[in-house]
Amino acid sequence: MYASRIGLLAFLPLVCLAADTQTAPRSASSVVADLRQLAVDPAQTYRVRELQISRGDIKIYLTEGVLAFATPVAGRPVAAIFTTDQSEGGDAEILVLPPHRSERAAMAAFSKRPNLDEHFDSAVFFFSDDTAKELLAQIRERPIRTPPEALPQLTQIANSVLRNSTYLDVQATQSILDNHLPSHGFFHGRIGGRTLGVFEVMYEPDRFEPLSVGRIVARADGPPRFQIWTSFRPRHLPPFGAPAPRVHAYRLEATIHPDLSLSAVAQMDYQADAADGRVVALELAARMRVTAAVIDGASAEVLQQAYGADPGMRGSAMLLLIAAAPLAPGAKHSIEVRYQGSVIRQTGNGGYFVDERNSWYPFTDPTLATFDLTFHCPEMFRLASTGEPVSETVLDGIRTVHRKTEVPEAFAGFNLGKYTVSTVEAGPYRIEFFASQSGPLADLSTQTANILDYYSKRWMPLPTRSLAVSPIEGYFGQGFPGLIYLSSISYLREEDRPIGLRNPRLDAFFSDLLLPHEIAHQWWGNIVTQADYRTAWLMEAMPNYSALEFLEHSKSASTRDAILDTYRRELITKNKLLPSESAGPVDFGDRLLNSSGLNTWQLIIYEKGSWILHMLRQRLGAEGFRTLQLRMLQQYAAKPLANDEFRRLAADLLPPGQPDRDLNLFFDTWVYGTGIPGLRLRQQRGGSVVLSMSGVDSNFSLDVPLQCQTTGGKLTNVWVRAIEGDNSIELPPGAKNCALPPPNEFLYAVVE
Repeated sequence: MYASRIGLLAFLPLVCLAADTQTAPRSASSVVADLRQLAVDPAQTYRVRELQISRGDIKIYLTEGVLAFATPVAGRPVAAIFTTDQSEGGDAEILVLPPHRSERAAMAAFSKRPNLDEHFDSAVFFFSDDTAKELLAQIRERPIRTPPEALPQLTQIANSVLRNSTYLDVQATQSILDNHLPSHGFFHGRIGGRTLGVFEVMYEPDRFEPLSVGRIVARADGPPRFQIWTSFRPRHLPPFGAPAPRVHAYRLEATIHPDLSLSAVAQMDYQADAADGRVVALELAARMRVTAAVIDGASAEVLQQAYGADPGMRGSAMLLLIAAAPLAPGAKHSIEVRYQGSVIRQTGNGGYFVDERNSWYPFTDPTLATFDLTFHCPEMFRLASTGEPVSETVLDGIRTVHRKTEVPEAFAGFNLGKYTVSTVEAGPYRIEFFASQSGPLADLSTQTANILDYYSKRWMPLPTRSLAVSPIEGYFGQGFPGLIYLSSISYLREEDRPIGLRNPRLDAFFSDLLLPHEIAHQWWGNIVTQADYRTAWLMEAMPNYSALEFLEHSKSASTRDAILDTYRRELITKNKLLPSESAGPVDFGDRLLNSSGLNTWQLIIYEKGSWILHMLRQRLGAEGFRTLQLRMLQQYAAKPLANDEFRRLAADLLPPGQPDRDLNLFFDTWVYGTGIPGLRLRQQRGGSVVLSMSGVDSNFSLDVPLQCQTTGGKLTNVWVRAIEGDNSIELPPGAKNCALPPPNEFLYAVVE
């Protein structure tokens, strides 16, 4: 697992810190106060008929009912509420037609229908675009009258709904204080459906996927999450242009206190754009509280979602810094944020665990910045972090560790514990090993040196020369630039591990896969980064497959194939009548975590993702696949990589004679689709075969490389295109005695 950031849709109270200034034209605290007092505006309440709201592929029809606008905030309308109450024959309808098969399948999994077509009786709309202007223009074109008989009851209900929608306060405040145009504003609808209950629709035109539909769901193990039913970019929009990194240099100084709380000062160089206005939008761990902020030497106001006293809060939350004056577009501004909180805890067996490894400092995605890191902690701790070592001193019981990155990085992390530390020089690399266990340990130093040597020769040397390997309690790992979290189980020799963690599959994971996987993240996830959440699978599948390639190199191809065969069996195992693989395609990324859980996410992203790359390697050849990896590193070291760019890189290396020259079908089938086909081949007389494909839907299409003998007795691949059901295929002249592709080269289930 590399250090991706998973945002938290937190439904949290707000904390405001006022700027020490008298010149700001409008404060965030005053905007929030107005939002908390939203109320129905009697002068803007109408009986309406045949109104329409269109946002991307969202179509909302207010057939008949009462529409009430809320009182303005900072002179701008920001909300409206609709109800069919008091309207005989009142009705409204919302339509969303996802354009992609995978999104229609996802919608059907939650709503039982591939398209959203829901009648509703109530809705509340929040917006920073021209929704109010458009609705009022439609109202003026039709006969209207204010319904005084409905106002008392409507006001009581509507005011309560408007004032309890505080989870949008930060977004609404940002839209009021920044400089965005209405055409770039957001639209959010909370719909009270007749059959689906309450759900949300959102349209934010500047996002990678502007349109999303889903529901807020409670969780027993944490705060509520937004469960996505569908999310996509409408086809009529131009291709998404990824934003450039805004932060170019970090200077972070953090103090870890004896009670494990952390206080820190983050300084950063931030580049503003024209839409910022006075607002710098960041994210920070929800468990951290900002105590002060300064922009260009002047005190800035802070607006932050607060977690209260909930010790189970995880993830990041929005943070706004509001300057006294507009930021100069294109210029770099100096920002300082002081904050504190608790992101480290002691575990039951006396170890230490960093919870917020991805969001312990204020950030904005994407990030590509240099990091100057200084940590102070009690002397009894040893601390590992991203960056090249500058110094480490102990004075008056306080250990101070200073590290700096020599090249811009996307993330920075740290780990600490009561460790022993050893250092090994391995070629150009300096490897630090942090260990907390006593007694015999696995020989990680030799393994790490061998893996680094193999990857560096196969691809390219790392731009960083220092790598710290440190333990984390749990059954996972995580890779930051120059820093690896490695499961403490991997530190143990196999014979010393708990009996419950001893079987061939777990032995292979902890002993053979986890360390090369996490080291591979130094290239995949840290040098080459994802352009969007749809490409996150590649930042996990490529390290996992790289680990399999290392096993093939260090042990044997049969060792690699045995693990791939385990993946195959798990992918086709049915769970509640359907394989877990059917939960969604690999390009759903972290959406699978919220919808299907950790195990299914790992199955699809790691295991199916590795199979996709393995089949791609079979098509390109071993050397062609290595060339693909090299081109990724050469062309995407300074810019993020998207799925379609990865497809084009691979297609350019496809050998002659293969079908699907642009690899569109391959990606549609394996990356953007679901299904593991069951295959059966029957020989026919007269130079033909019948290839039967089952276990997939009627839209599934696949290129299958049958292995056939030629007249001279040689084996050759005969590519055939098949769909669900029986496919009668005429073989080319001279081809005979065909067989299905070897199970260690192609992902399918054998049907007897």
